[in-house]
Amino acid sequence: MDLFSHSWLPFMYQYGFGILIFGGGLYAVFKAYGGIKFWNEYSIWIKILIWGFIYVSSIHLIMTISALNDSPQLYFIILSLYLFNVFLLTRKIS
Repeated sequence: MDLFSHSWLPFMYQYGFGILIFGGGLYAVFKAYGGIKFWNEYSIWIKILIWGFIYVSSIHLIMTISALNDSPQLYFIILSLYLFNVFLLTRKIS
């Protein structure tokens, strides 16, 4: 059974093209609205978008590793990531 083509290749394809499209979209927005002015006004939302991409891809990565290694204890890491994310999102955004 070839685990690379059934598990890692789709993961790399999904998040590889995802980061290209996501980064290209952010670049286009920065060019269209002026980089520094746009960053100063919307920096918190840009950080939230970037954190969301990292968060979702890391959960997918940990789930893939957990499934391939038959180690369900890695789901505690996912739970701790979820609790950390809830903590970050419930803080006052200023």
